Amino acid sequence: MAQNNNKSVKIGDIIYVYESKPTQRLVLKTQVIDRDVTNYDIDDSQYTTESTSFGQKGPWFSLRLVENIDIEINLQDLRDWGLKGNIQSLRQLDDGIVKHIEHICSLDTDLTTIAHLEGNKKVIYTTKYERNPQNRAKALEYQGYTCKACGFNFERTYGDIGKFFIEVHHVTPLFSLDEEMRIDPRKDLVPLCSNCHRMIHRSKTKMMSVSELSRIIDANK
Repeated sequence: MAQNNNKSVKIGDIIYVYESKPTQRLVLKTQVIDRDVTNYDIDDSQYTTESTSFGQKGPWFSLRLVENIDIEINLQDLRDWGLKGNIQSLRQLDDGIVKHIEHICSLDTDLTTIAHLEGNKKVIYTTKYERNPQNRAKALEYQGYTCKACGFNFERTYGDIGKFFIEVHHVTPLFSLDEEMRIDPRKDLVPLCSNCHRMIHRSKTKMMSVSELSRIIDANK
């Protein structure tokens, strides 16, 4: 339940909850399921001061928890992506900021399961950007199963257990697209080992290119 001082909130809207202390980061993704609520029976006394009772300051809107945000997204990240001012009250986020948040929240699952579940992952960024398993298969047919950044090959190192295993990197991040894009498996998809794929996506604000990562690897050999 949240206090509703903003009449622009609609049922179905997504609201990200920012906790100032102690975490100082986004902690929850929620969805509005009701608004203009005038009565509720939640005991919030442990979260209020003696002189404040939020139970007497309606109306409120009700939120449904969509997911906990486990990857750190702090205020500086939001400002780097275009947020202006502070976030002490409800703020509407532009599409660019939302795409960055959704992209960062999806990275952990996306990069560790892509080799096994890619064809079934229908909501990674949005359903519009659903990954096509045929594009992946074609990319690997053309380019093979050796990492294009460091040269690592799973089968060569692990034997049969590593055969046909590799992750596929999108040169143009799916979250950055404003409309559907026809993928060229020869140019737009790149086989990468798990480590290199992680390093390319290490920065929250700027994705590294494969050639940039290759230069870093060569310089540190």
